[in-house]
This record gives sequence, C-alpha cells and structure tokens, in this order.
Amino acid sequence: MNKEKFYKVETSVKIFTYFAGLLSFVVLFGKISYSFYVFTFLLFLASIYLEYRKIYIKRVFINAFAILLVILKFYNVSLEIVLQPALEVLLFLQSLKFLEEKKFRDYMQIYLISVFILAGSTLIFFNIIFLVYLFIYILLLNTSIIFLTYYSQDKEITLSERVLIRIFLKTSLIPLLAIPFTALFFIILPRTDFPLFGFLNKEAKAKTGFSENVRLGEVSEIQEDNSVIFRAKTKKLKDELLYWRGIALNFFDGKTWISTKTKKIQEEIILKGLPVVQIIYLEPYGDRYLFGLDKPYDINYQYGFTKPSKSENLTFNLPIPVVSRIKYRVISILTEVIPEKNVDRELYLQLPQNISSKIKTLAFSLKGKTDEETADKILKFLRYGDYRYSLKDLPVSQNPLEDFLFNYKYGNCEYFASSMAVLLRLNGIPSRLVAGYRGGIYNEAGGYYLVRQGDAHVWVEVFIRDKGWVRYDPTPPSSYFFKKKSVLSKLELIFETINYYYINFVLNYDLKKQIALVKGISNLTKIPRAKFNKNLLFIFSFVFITGFIGILLAKNLKGFKRLRKEEKLIKEFLRILETKGYRKDENEGLEEFALKIKEGNLRALTLEFVKIFEENYYKDKLFTKKELNKLREIINKLKGFS
Repeated sequence: MNKEKFYKVETSVKIFTYFAGLLSFVVLFGKISYSFYVFTFLLFLASIYLEYRKIYIKRVFINAFAILLVILKFYNVSLEIVLQPALEVLLFLQSLKFLEEKKFRDYMQIYLISVFILAGSTLIFFNIIFLVYLFIYILLLNTSIIFLTYYSQDKEITLSERVLIRIFLKTSLIPLLAIPFTALFFIILPRTDFPLFGFLNKEAKAKTGFSENVRLGEVSEIQEDNSVIFRAKTKKLKDELLYWRGIALNFFDGKTWISTKTKKIQEEIILKGLPVVQIIYLEPYGDRYLFGLDKPYDINYQYGFTKPSKSENLTFNLPIPVVSRIKYRVISILTEVIPEKNVDRELYLQLPQNISSKIKTLAFSLKGKTDEETADKILKFLRYGDYRYSLKDLPVSQNPLEDFLFNYKYGNCEYFASSMAVLLRLNGIPSRLVAGYRGGIYNEAGGYYLVRQGDAHVWVEVFIRDKGWVRYDPTPPSSYFFKKKSVLSKLELIFETINYYYINFVLNYDLKKQIALVKGISNLTKIPRAKFNKNLLFIFSFVFITGFIGILLAKNLKGFKRLRKEEKLIKEFLRILETKGYRKDENEGLEEFALKIKEGNLRALTLEFVKIFEENYYKDKLFTKKELNKLREIINKLKGFS
C-alpha cells in the first residue's frame, strides 16, 4: 500500500511565493523595457537556483543595490513618465527579496510588492486576460496566507498531501464567494467619468504609434505592429470606403510632414453623402487626435472639462493626450469631396528648398490641361506605373523622395502620398496629406471594425476648383498591403469578441450607465406591467444565484464531504456506546470520555479503540488496512457486550 506523502510547511510557502513572483513577470511581459525585464528575470531565476542550494545574499548588499537603483531610476523621472519606472523598480525590488534568506516578514514584503505590481498593471492592462491573472493571484495569495500562518508558529510543521489539497480547495471558495459581492459593488458604487490616474500612464503612447508628424520611412514601423488602436461599432461597409481620418498635414521639409496653422472651423461645412454613425473605443495611444470614418462631421465626447476641438480640415483633437481608453460617438459623411471655395495657396503650395531638378522635370511632364487631369495623370503614374509597395529597405537618405522616384522605385504609403503632393504643388495645385488608418477587420459577432496599428495609412487630398478637397490614394493596391490584415483565426476572433464585450460592459461601465440602470429599476417599480429589461434581469439573477450557492457551500461544506472509513467507524463507535448509556459530550475528549466508563471490560475495549484512532487521526497519518480491521473488530465486540 502506498504511503501518503508529507511536506514541510516551509516548502509549501516557498513554492507558492515563487509562483506569485513568476506571475508578476507574466503580467508585466511587454509592458516595461525589454532589457530591464530580461535583467530582473535572470535575477529571479538565479534566486531559484540559490534557494535550491541554500545560498543567500547578505541583506546589507540587497539594501545597497535597492537604494542605488531607486536613485538612478527616479533621478530623471518626470510627470510624463511615472508608471513604467515605478513598475520596473517594484519588479527589481521583488527579485532582490528572493535573493536573501527569507523569514515571515520577508515573505509578507514579497506579497506586498506583488500586490503593488498587480495594482499598477491595471493602468496599462486593458484585456480580459487580466481577470485570469487576478483570479490566479487571489488563489495564490489566499492559500499562501494559510501556509504563512502555520509557518509563523513553527516552520518545521509537516502537512500531508491530503491536507494540502484540502486547504487549497477550501481557500479556492473565497473568490467564488466574492463574485456576487464584487458584482454588486461594481454596479452600485459611484464612479467618475474623469480618468483620475491617467497622468500616471502617459508612457502608454506606442513607440511606433500614430503621431502628429509623418517622417518618410517611419510609417512602415507602425504597419508592422498588430496591436489594436481602436474598435469602431458600426454597420459593415464596402472596403473602399474604410478611410479612418486622423490628422491633415500641410508643411513638408523634404523628409517630414507636419501640421501648421490649423484653424478652428468658422462656418459649418455642408457635406453631401451617406451619413454613418460609429461608436469608437480608442486605446490609450498617447496623442491628441480622435479618429472617425472618412469625413467626421461631429464627435460627441466629453469627460469633465475635456472637449475635442474641430478644425477646418475636419479633424478633431483633444487638449490633452489620450492616456486611457476612451469612448466617443462619431457622425461621418461618406464622400470623396470636402466643399471649399478658396484655400490658403501659400500654405498648400509650400515646397522644400532643395527640390531637385529631376523631380521638377517629372512634375512638368505630368501636367494636364486642367488641375483634375493633372491629378489623375500623377495618380496613374504612381499607382499603376513601375512603382511597387514595400516595407523593407526603404530609401532613407538626405533626398528620400528623389531616391524613391528615380532609384529605388519602391516604398510604403508615405512615399507615394508625399510624391503625389509634391508633384501637384510643383504644378501649382494645392494639396495636403491625411494620416489615419485604412481598412480594418469586421467582426460579425460583435458588429464592429477592429483597426490595428498595422492599418496605418497616408493619402492625399487635392484642391480642385469648383469642387473642393478631393481624396486621391496613390498607393498601389498591393496584395501584401491588404491581405496581411484581412482575417483573424477562429480562436482569435472568439477571444477578440469576448474582449470587446469586456471593454464595453466592464471597463466602460460609467456614471451614465449607472444612472440608466437606476432609472430602469425605478421604472420597473412604478409600472406594474412594465416589460422587463433582459440585461437587468440577467445581472440581478446572476448575483442572487451565485451568492446563494456560495452561502450554501460555505455553510454546508462538511455535508458535501465524503466521510472516510475511519470517520464512519468513530461515528458507529460513539453510537454503540450511546445505546449502552454512555454519551460523549461535545467538548469532551475521547480519552476523557472512555475513562468515565465504569465497567472494566467495556472501558478496556473503549480505550483500545481510542488509542488506535488517536494515534493516526490526530497526527494526520493514513490508517492501514490492518488498523481499520482492528477497529472494526473492537466495534463488533462492543455490539456483543452486555
């Protein structure tokens, strides 16, 4: 027969603590600087090896390293970058704590640091997978507290495998019991729409993300990034209509396009086309511009005193960068033309001083009889000529435009758009660049477009007399450019849909939704025959049923537990003695109970049973088959005793 394994409580504490430390690294993967992450993770791995060899670093060195890092890390800290250095320092301090010899206080400090790491990560972690990490951490923390309680009394205590499993299973009930109360507090507690802690996460701006400037060769870095920039809930549209407007650029220095002299809209622009409403869930990307489909006509967004301003080129921007996920409503008009009678010709005909004669000659060779004919000829020359789309080995030099047009003849969207704008301006035709996103994946289940950084795109708007600003996209319809982001796998699509609803119903649950919920409940109480809101009914049913099941489990856990053989025997033993006039009091020990039996033979049998039972049961030893048979034999003798 296999003997049950026993483990020291100190070993259990170490295992669970190291798992909690590992979870901190999992949560912060990709969220802090790569070099620092690798360095601290190597320290963590070294601590596991040193723990196994019982080798520990002296505390004085640990403290010295910790103080030195904090000084170096926060020497140049600013309000723009707070969260990332703080998380890096916490992760480093946690790794250092693992290197030293650990006592009860040290284990508690490690768990405290891990709690801070988890709390800080809520400002940069916006996916539903965070709930999984949180649930795992709660399980680890609850179980570890039980083991640490044993450890604080005597670290040499040993627990059987069966007891360890029972402790883990029982503590696992705590998150289950917390679910209904957490859901209830989440629904009813007051909240503010203003992102109070957003300033801590200004480093959320993507390193290769959208910016106010377009430098030749930089958009390719964005296009290789598949992280989500926004989700747009709207109806499904034709692919050729999916231009998401962000910023209009008008000044070019030969390498970089920027936006200057952007005026707020003075008079209402009348657009002719199909109106489309979108609800945009914009990720924290660190810049001020709001995106909308084609020609955003109106954007409804207001948190606190923060409102977007509308420019004459139909772009919207906030006074502060977007450093936390926001939601806004857009009304767009699907049209290729923005009506305008007169433009600032000096601004939209500006050219860099070092334009080569070769580019000028090419521009004049493409001149048509009218501005529109010239624009069409330049578009066909770039889009359907000898040029191809590429993200690799782009012409980055002192004259990137000249190299693109005459030497390389390949590039990505900003090369094509910049070339067209410059060729137009050389022919006296006002033009500007528009930067934003092109395309997106439509999620049929959620009814929204998923737009990623890889969808970043730049196109041209040309001023045509008697029409206005007309969109031209000179980038070739390369199979790589459009097919690489056309579909998601079924598994990715399922997870993305779940994540969308998590964002919509949990992360974006705000004061407005709370008020709507209260109104819905009050309407139900006022109108006897009101139609029940299915969502409300589901929420309250879920909270009530989960809470009821949790209470039942907590109260009657013993009732669900299957009795072991020895427990059945002790019950039968006490029942037989009760029939003979001896009942054990609730607070009475077994030995004490046996000694009060007057009959000598009956007392001897009782003491023999009690001795075998206590020797195993109260020391968490596994009863052997021989011992169980002996207890059964004594019970049979007790039955026949008169």
